[in-house]
Amino acid sequence: MSIHLHEPGHEPPGEGIDILFVTGDAYADHPSNGVAVLSRLLDAHGYHIGIIDQPPHESRGSMAALGTPRLCAAVTAGLMDSMVANYTPLKRVREDESTGYPGVRRPDRATIAYTHAVRRDLKGVPVVIGGIEASLRRFAHYDYWQNTVRRSILIDSKADILVYGMGERQMLEMARRLKDGVPLSGIRGTCTKEKKPPEHCISLPPFDEVSSDKKAFMRSFLLQEGGMHPLRSPPLAESYGAWHVVQHPPSVPLCTAEMDALYELPFTRRVTQTPRGRTRAIEGIQFSIIAHRGCFGSCSFCSLAMHQGTVIQSRSQESILREARSFLSHPDFKGIIDDVGGPTANMFGMGCGGPVDAISVPSIIDGSPVTVHIPRRTCGRTCLNPVCPSLRSDHGPYREVLAALRSLPGVRHVFVHSGIRHDLALGDPAFLDDLCAHHVSGQLKIAPEHADPGVLAAMNKPPVGVYHAFRKAYEESSRRAGKKQFIVPYLMVAHPCSTPAAGRMLQRMLRDHDIPVEQVQVFTPTPMTLSTAMYHTGLDRHMRAVYVPYGYGEKKEQKRWALGARKIK
Repeated sequence: MSIHLHEPGHEPPGEGIDILFVTGDAYADHPSNGVAVLSRLLDAHGYHIGIIDQPPHESRGSMAALGTPRLCAAVTAGLMDSMVANYTPLKRVREDESTGYPGVRRPDRATIAYTHAVRRDLKGVPVVIGGIEASLRRFAHYDYWQNTVRRSILIDSKADILVYGMGERQMLEMARRLKDGVPLSGIRGTCTKEKKPPEHCISLPPFDEVSSDKKAFMRSFLLQEGGMHPLRSPPLAESYGAWHVVQHPPSVPLCTAEMDALYELPFTRRVTQTPRGRTRAIEGIQFSIIAHRGCFGSCSFCSLAMHQGTVIQSRSQESILREARSFLSHPDFKGIIDDVGGPTANMFGMGCGGPVDAISVPSIIDGSPVTVHIPRRTCGRTCLNPVCPSLRSDHGPYREVLAALRSLPGVRHVFVHSGIRHDLALGDPAFLDDLCAHHVSGQLKIAPEHADPGVLAAMNKPPVGVYHAFRKAYEESSRRAGKKQFIVPYLMVAHPCSTPAAGRMLQRMLRDHDIPVEQVQVFTPTPMTLSTAMYHTGLDRHMRAVYVPYGYGEKKEQKRWALGARKIK
C-alpha cells in the first residue's frame, strides 16, 4: 500500500510520495472521511500518498515530515469548518473541539494556517485547497466571527487552486496534469486566479462593491446560487483589481458504477493510534454505509446545495450489500449497522423525473468513458415546498435496500441514524411502518426547525402542520410495531425573520403539544448560504427588508423560550 500516515517518531517513506494531504481531522480510514476517500482513490490509480493529520503547523518543518511531494500538497481544514468547530453561535470558545483527538484543537481558519505552513516548509510545491471550509469561501463571503466581508480564501491562503464540491474527478485530473506538466486552469469543480476572466463568463460584483454594498452582496450570492448546474452554468468571475477569482462550472456528478467502486475501496474502518492517544474519529459511525450523495431539500441555512449539489447520486443495492457483507469478517463488527443513508437518508434513489442531459466523461474507476445523466433543471429550492410534480419520491428502492440488509446472516440490527425528511416520509405509510418496526433505535431525528410560518418560509422548510401530522403517524406506526419510540426534534432559533413574537409562538407550540426539547441551535451564519446572506444584508432574495435578531441577549432569550430558563453558552 502506498498510503503513508505520518506518526511522530516514524521515518518518511523510502520511495517518496506524489501527493501530500494535510488535514485538520484525526485520520480515519473510513468512507465518511473525505481525505480517506480521495487517498484510496488516488492510491488505486497508482499514486503514492502521504497524510499528515492535525499537524503542529506552528513548528517549522512540520509539513516536511514525509518529504517533499512530487506533484502537490492538498490542504483541508477537515470535515468541519474550523470556526464552527472552535466557537459557539455566541462566539464563545468551545470546550470540546471535534478534531477526533480529545484536547487537540485545529487553528482558526485552518485552511489558511495550514497552507501558509506548507508554503513555508515545502518551497515551490503546488498547493490545492478543498473541503467544506475552502469550498464555501471560494468567493467573497460574510465572516460572522469578524463581522466583515472577507476576500476569497483562494486569495488569502495564496494557494494555487481551490477544489469545491466533492473532489474525485478534480483530484484525478489535477494529478494527471501535474504529472504531464499541463496547466491547471479550466478544470470543472475548481476555482483559479486569472489575470483575464474567460469569455462568456458571468461577472459577479467585484470585491470592493460586495464588501461595502449589501444589495450587491445579495445579488452576488444569487448569481452564485444559480451557477451550480454542471452543464448549463458558465464560469463565474469575481474581480480583485488586476486579478479575478474564476469558478469553473461544477464537476459532473458520479454515476452509480462510480459510486459503487468508490465506496468499495479497501477501507480498514479503523483509526491509526498515535502518541496523542485514542481518537474518537469514527465512534458511532464505524459500520455505517453511505448509500448516496446530494440533497434537493435546499434549506436556506444549509450549504449542501452549494457543495454536494442537489443531484442525488445513489449506489446500487448489490454494492451496498457487498459492503455490508465485508463487515462480517471485521474483528470489531458486532452485528449492528450504524446507519444507511446520506445527507438526507430517505432521498436514496430519488430525484428529478423531468428531462435530462447526458454527458460522457472519463470514469474515475479506469478512465474509460461513462455516460452521466443530469436533470436539465437542478432547481432544489422548489423541489419540496410544495412538492414538484416531476420529483421521483418513491421510497421503494430504499425500503428494498433496508430489507435486504436486515436479512443478511450475521446482521442483528440496521439503523437509520442520519436525518430523514419527515415531509417525504409522511407521504409513504409503508416506509414509515418499516422504519418504526426495524430501523429506529428508540429515537428518530427530524428537523421541524421552527413553528412560525414566516420563519419556516425564510428557512425553506415545510409548515409546522406537516411536523404534527408526521408525529401522529410515527406514534401510530410505532404502536403497530409494538414499540414505544420517540422523536428528537431539531429546532433553530434567532434565524432571520425570527421576531420576538415568532420566538414566543415556537414556545407556545412546544408547550401546547407537550413536545420534549433537547436540541435547540442558535443560528450560526456560515458562508455561502441564503440565510447568511439574509443575516448580513437584512434582505431576502427579493431585496425586501427582513427582521434579523443580531443581539446576543435576544438570541439567548429565544433559546431560553424553547429550552426553558437555564444558562446558555
